[in-house]
Amino acid sequence: MSTVTIELTEEDIETLIEALGTWMELPEECEGEEWLRRQGVGADLDLDLREAWARKDDGWDAAINTAAAAEDTFIQAGIDAREQEKETSRAATRREKRNARMMEGTATPCTSEFMNDPVDW
Repeated sequence: MSTVTIELTEEDIETLIEALGTWMELPEECEGEEWLRRQGVGADLDLDLREAWARKDDGWDAAINTAAAAEDTFIQAGIDAREQEKETSRAATRREKRNARMMEGTATPCTSEFMNDPVDW
């Protein structure tokens, strides 16, 4: 389900809440499943509107954004620390030495006289 963001004035929100209440209280126009659906959808929308109205100036969104930025910084610091540890660990040093020993005698320095040029094949 997609969402849509719209700007509403105080009067718009009050009007919508009042209209929802009226719409949900009209069981004579619909019966059974339609009335139950209307009750569920209307109640959810009513609560969402009331919550948005009550929270309009509480600064909660700014606190969420600040917490998310702090979380990202914390995670990145952990990643950087692990990468730094990998570079300086004894295991990394041993791997490099082992790889160097395995490559001894198998690689030719890459200078202009030893380039792998198809012309020289």
